[in-house]
Amino acid sequence: MNLHIGLDGSRIAKAHYTGTEHYSHQIFEQMFRVAPHHRYTIYAPALSTKPLKTANAQVDWRIIPFPKLWTHVRLSAEFLMHCHTDVLFIPSHTVPLIHPTPTVSTIHDLGFKRFPEYYSRLERVYQEFGLTQALRASTRIITFSAATKRDILHYTQFPASKIHVIHHGVDREIFHPVDPLSKPSLRIHEYMPYLYSIGRLEAKKNTVQLLRAFRILKEKYQMPHHLVIAGTPGQYGYAEIEQVLKELPQNTRDDIHLLGYLSDQAHATWLRFASCLVFVSGFEGFGLPIVEAMASGIPVVASNISSMPEIVGPAGILVNHTRAEAIAEGILPLLKRQYVQKSLQSKGLERAKQFSWERAALTTVGVLESAVQEVRNAH
Repeated sequence: MNLHIGLDGSRIAKAHYTGTEHYSHQIFEQMFRVAPHHRYTIYAPALSTKPLKTANAQVDWRIIPFPKLWTHVRLSAEFLMHCHTDVLFIPSHTVPLIHPTPTVSTIHDLGFKRFPEYYSRLERVYQEFGLTQALRASTRIITFSAATKRDILHYTQFPASKIHVIHHGVDREIFHPVDPLSKPSLRIHEYMPYLYSIGRLEAKKNTVQLLRAFRILKEKYQMPHHLVIAGTPGQYGYAEIEQVLKELPQNTRDDIHLLGYLSDQAHATWLRFASCLVFVSGFEGFGLPIVEAMASGIPVVASNISSMPEIVGPAGILVNHTRAEAIAEGILPLLKRQYVQKSLQSKGLERAKQFSWERAALTTVGVLESAVQEVRNAH
């Protein structure tokens, strides 16, 4: 079966990559590599902001600029006038109002339903509209954890047989253990041991409890470590984070470093030299930094909720993310007992082998092919 696959490339046209953008870029590249017999057309408002490797596949770009509501308005108009693809793949849940049949979309998480307190009213309305449209329009749905699949089944009537769980992979060219013989430019760990966290500074990433846990480590346990947080301010909850920062004692505040947005390489370097990754989000559809840390030989402390236990497995420490004391007590053994750190490093490296972008792409292509076959059989 040779197909013409349409790809929504709006995410890879963004200047700054976060989870959805990284997923789109990685899955596209690997699809081109593992299934070059298919033809691909990328629909986007602009070219990819990062180089996109097309391997030996036939990949065409259809650049259609539009200021706002690109997917719902401009991409819909494109398919109304010119629809020549056999299947459309949407690497997010935002499906155009007019679209080819079949369409396969991805649902990253249903956090706005499980934890509405983390979202503004406007954002909840937008997310609800996007979910309703995705469910109505999709022949199949891809999600990234069994936890999110359970949420979809709980909150919607979408058939379980048409929801496919495909874990993310990890870019091992970037995320790998430190070479002891190398002399990297960043040697900050030699004079400033630090905990590392990454994610937008907002309510759903649980930044407030992370800051409070760090204060406990400094004041109660006199740990010398600093806290390095990569990420930009989010849309909801940043004011509370600013208030907590102001309330910290000055000597604790001086040991907290907010780096803002980091490139992939900078993120990988800061991660590689950290004492551990602290990823205590309120929920995650997958939690890519967890796998990146494990592949880098860095121990992980993560929340015991949503997809995170599924991704961490036996290779990290899971904590109650709602209690700063529990977070601090989860981190403490890693910092005080070298054998705990060494054990989790080893387990993490082994666990990371289970996550592969190549395998994710092969499975994704299989879902697209089966969606086409299903529609053809129905006719």
